[in-house]
Amino acid sequence: MGQLQEQDIPTLVLLGSVGILLLVGGLGFFLLMYQKRMLKEKQERAMQELNYQNQMIKLQLESQEQERKRIGADLHDSLGSLLWGAKVNVSFIQKSVDQNNATLTSYQELNQILDESIETVRRIAWELTPQAFHYAGLSASVTKLCDRLDGKGIEISVKEENSQLWNDDRALQVFRIIQELISNAIKHSGASQLMVSMKWLNASLNIIVADNGTGLKSEVEKKGVGLWNINQRIKQLDGKISIGNPPTGTGLEISLEIPLVI
Repeated sequence: MGQLQEQDIPTLVLLGSVGILLLVGGLGFFLLMYQKRMLKEKQERAMQELNYQNQMIKLQLESQEQERKRIGADLHDSLGSLLWGAKVNVSFIQKSVDQNNATLTSYQELNQILDESIETVRRIAWELTPQAFHYAGLSASVTKLCDRLDGKGIEISVKEENSQLWNDDRALQVFRIIQELISNAIKHSGASQLMVSMKWLNASLNIIVADNGTGLKSEVEKKGVGLWNINQRIKQLDGKISIGNPPTGTGLEISLEIPLVI
C-alpha cells in the first residue's frame, strides 16, 4: 500500500466529517421518527380511551332510558290497572251496602284517594317515558311537563321562538336535560318562579332555564350527580352548557346550546 500523501489528508478528514454528520443525522432522524411514532401511538391510545368512555356513557344513558321505559310501563300497566280495579270495586261496594253519613264520607274519601293515586301514577309514568313524545315532539312535551308542575309550589312559565317539530332520540335527550333541570330547581333551589326559554335557530336550539332560588353556592353543588348526568348528555349531543346568575342577580341561570344537526 502506498504511503499516505499529505494532500490526501484534507480529503480523508472531509470524508470522515461527512460520515460523522451522516451518522448523527441518521441517528437524529431515527430519534425524530421514533418520537413521532410514540406520540402517534399515545394519541391513538388517548382517542381509543376517549371513544371507549363516550361509548360507555352512551350505553349508560341508553340503559337509563330503557329502565325508565320499563318502570313507566310497569307503573301504567300494573299499578295503574290495580288502582283502577280497586276504584271499580269500591264503586260496586258503595252501591251494594246501606249507606249512612259515615259510610258515605268514607267512600268519598277513599274514592278521592284512588283518583289522586291513579292521576299520580299516570303523571309519573308519563314523566318516565312520555308515550306521545315521538308524535308531539320536544316543544309540546316540555310545555306539557311545565303545565303539569306549574302552581305546585312553584310558578313555571315557558317562552319559545320559532317552534319546530323535533322528535328523534336526540330530542328526547334534550327533554331529559330540561326535565332534570326543572326537577333540580324544584327540589333544591327554594325558588318560587322558574322560566324555560327555547329559541330555535337555523342550526341550533338555545335553551335557558332560570329560577329565582338560592343558586349554587359551592363547586361541590356544581359537580352533583344531577349536573354530572346533564353534562354527559350535553357531551353526547355535542352541545354547550354555561351556568351563571340571571340578569336579576339572584337565583340560577343555565344556558344550553344544542346543535340540531351533527
